[in-house]
Amino acid sequence: MKALILQGWQQKTTANWYPWLEGELKKLGYEVYLPDLPTMHTDLPDMNEQLNFIENLLAIDEETIIIGHSLGCLLAMRLAEKHKYKKMFLVAGWDFDDLFENHQLFWPNKIDHEKIKENVKEIYCLSSDNDPYFTAFTVEQMSKRLNGKFILVKGAGHFIDEFNITTLPEILKYI
Repeated sequence: MKALILQGWQQKTTANWYPWLEGELKKLGYEVYLPDLPTMHTDLPDMNEQLNFIENLLAIDEETIIIGHSLGCLLAMRLAEKHKYKKMFLVAGWDFDDLFENHQLFWPNKIDHEKIKENVKEIYCLSSDNDPYFTAFTVEQMSKRLNGKFILVKGAGHFIDEFNITTLPEILKYI
């Protein structure tokens, strides 16, 4: 069993809830990948470079789970357009065309919701009621488009250290 944790834009793999989840998944017997993605700390992260890096790092199979945070959610969905895998967790993510100039390389085309639903058995979309970037409504709508389960976490902001989020037990309930 493999698990891949994809960090958010400008987020360190040693921050937030990432190390905690890595440890919890290892306790459950997962081979965990928490790579520091190339270009994720730049003003213009490159989706293709990151996808190639991930695909060279591990073979994604039907027993793999992928957890994406913020911009990492877009990587998880782009991987799901190409690979079949077991579960996808999208934490503080979005699936609409991003008009933010720094994310332009992530939108060569619209997200293929049908292909994602075909390739991933279980999808979970987590949002907070006080995220400063994406409303819970936005994440809930994404969840509906993906036939996923919407999970609302109270007071978690954007699920980063700034909001004192160093654990995310809501994910473990569905592993």
